[in-house]
Amino acid sequence: MKNVPGFAVKEIVDTVGAGDGFAVGVISGYLDGLDMENSVLRGNAIGSLQVQNQGDNEGLPSRDELEKYIQENNPLN
Repeated sequence: MKNVPGFAVKEIVDTVGAGDGFAVGVISGYLDGLDMENSVLRGNAIGSLQVQNQGDNEGLPSRDELEKYIQENNPLN
């Protein structure tokens, strides 16, 4: 598998929950039928959102918020 770039983060507020967010993104992408690259991209997106918020789950996005974030900030584009 090739490297999948991360999303740019302006300010890291708290790293708690970033790994869990990444794992949720990869697993949910796999379960949604995404290929590995796009599953990892989803994990990177959730992890980047999580570190911009205080706490372990306050930064977790809804599905709509996640799709919008990926469309607007996709490092593969």
